[in-house]
Amino acid sequence: MAATRLIAMHANRGANVASCLKYRIDYSKNPDKTEEGRLIRTYECDELTADTEFLYSKLKYAQITGRSQKSDVIAYQFRQSFKPGEVSPEEANAIGYEFAERFLKGKHAFIVATHTDRKHIHNHVIWNSTNLECNGKFRNFWYSGIAASRLSDLICMEHHLSVINNPHRINHTKNSWVTKKEKTKPKEEQISYLVDVEKKLQEGKGPGYEQWAKKFNLKQMAKTLNYLTENDLLEYEKLEKRAEEVSGIFDKLTDEIKACEKRMEEIVELRTEIINYMKTREIFAEYKKSGYSKKYLEAHESEILIYRNAKKVFDRLGLKKLPKVKDLNQEYREILEKKKTVYAKYKTARAEMKDVLVAKSNVDQILQKEGKLKNEKSKVH
Repeated sequence: MAATRLIAMHANRGANVASCLKYRIDYSKNPDKTEEGRLIRTYECDELTADTEFLYSKLKYAQITGRSQKSDVIAYQFRQSFKPGEVSPEEANAIGYEFAERFLKGKHAFIVATHTDRKHIHNHVIWNSTNLECNGKFRNFWYSGIAASRLSDLICMEHHLSVINNPHRINHTKNSWVTKKEKTKPKEEQISYLVDVEKKLQEGKGPGYEQWAKKFNLKQMAKTLNYLTENDLLEYEKLEKRAEEVSGIFDKLTDEIKACEKRMEEIVELRTEIINYMKTREIFAEYKKSGYSKKYLEAHESEILIYRNAKKVFDRLGLKKLPKVKDLNQEYREILEKKKTVYAKYKTARAEMKDVLVAKSNVDQILQKEGKLKNEKSKVH
């Protein structure tokens, strides 16, 4: 997996946009770093004139929209630094290009330059802040660096690269592999169920891989590993515990919502029956005074039935004193607000539970297949 960093590039103080674009792009294209330019790929621009094309699109943007900013972002750079010895220059370049394709969705011109002048091969992915239509800019959304890093992780795992345990998403530098990996325990010391799974991902072989591949695919596996790494669930015990926790939270919130809905239904029913009771109690009192006259009953049968039904509801709810309709309305509003609050938490918990349980299910099935194959192998021998 690559250590990453997203950089918004501005014009230097006292310099114009044209010179800054040329300097930044020329640095990325340095032939001494890119094997004489062999490790450079572009999209919707020419590597020889990329800076000029970026600049022209900005001038056209200003003409089309009438907008201009002195401190505007002129381009974005995404750096990917790979673990030494794990990836070839060509594969690193392909990963950088695939990242740009998937992240930018074909809306921005970009250049990918792979540098091999350091121990760690690294990419400089530079894209134009102005889109290809020259009518909009790249939306540097909140936590866009994290989103870019996650996509990079996913693509790296799809290419069978290793996983950074407990990655720090913010302020990744090109030396992250050195500083972070030195602090990480060797794999032999990690009690992690992902050791064999990660090997399978990197090598694309091993016990059960063919059987596993019939049901799963590499992208699905990469997503699972990416999710587990992002959420620090690299040990099976942690994953199992988290699955129980989120399921418990989800069940509790479900019960709270059901309790709110039940009480709201009771209030609606009670409020209706109180109104019915108030409308018919004098008629029933007259019916009682008449000695429960059949003639009176025939004349007011519907009102008396409504009254009796209201009394049944009160008895079922165990009410000795009827609440005021105004108080019931207030209680209903309060419970409705509570339900809205709980439901927001419920949606979040449901999404998290789904992610955790899907990840656990994938891991369980992989481990089960591995276990079956090992047992069968031991029986044969």
